[in-house]
Amino acid sequence: MIRLDNKQKLSVPFGFKEGFIWFRWTLVSCFALILYMPVLVMCSLPKVLRYNHMFVVFWFCLGLDWYLKRYFSILLSSGNSIEVIPGLFSLTLVFNKGAAFGLLKGWGWLFVGLAMFTCVFILVYLALYREKDRLVCWALVFILSGAIGNMIDRIQFEHVIDYLFFYYGNWHFPVFNFADVVINIGVGLICLDVVRDMFRKRDELKAVED
Repeated sequence: MIRLDNKQKLSVPFGFKEGFIWFRWTLVSCFALILYMPVLVMCSLPKVLRYNHMFVVFWFCLGLDWYLKRYFSILLSSGNSIEVIPGLFSLTLVFNKGAAFGLLKGWGWLFVGLAMFTCVFILVYLALYREKDRLVCWALVFILSGAIGNMIDRIQFEHVIDYLFFYYGNWHFPVFNFADVVINIGVGLICLDVVRDMFRKRDELKAVED
């Protein structure tokens, strides 16, 4: 039996051949996951749709986002901007080819792929844990509706319709839409759940120490 000294290093050869094998199996794994996604969605949907409150909120947010985008596209089609609160808030039509708030322009189809993957993950999570983590599940419902709303725009128009514009003096916030608002509500609920969980664990630890 060969014994290695602690100071010896075991070198494992990793050249072009090994790298190609690793890359090939990574592609195979990704392709298998993509093929399995429809199965995950179809298995998850019946369980998700049983919970009517989440189902209604999802469709309400998605439908309202779709309506507002089409409405403001017609209302602001001439390129004019409507001042709602002078010096603070206006309705301004912008076609965003990037991510949320105008970031990473020109990567539209990458965002479509990420949105699809996110939607599948959320549906599976809702199917498995909707009765355990209610606050997180509500957060994911908001994120799901916003992600699908923007994804529909990217597939149909290759850009997202934004129209909400906040500014003050020389400062201005990137133009966004209702779907972005809904997504951020979901993110906020997740952050709230994390903070709540931290306080709960702290209280449990104090109870054990006492």
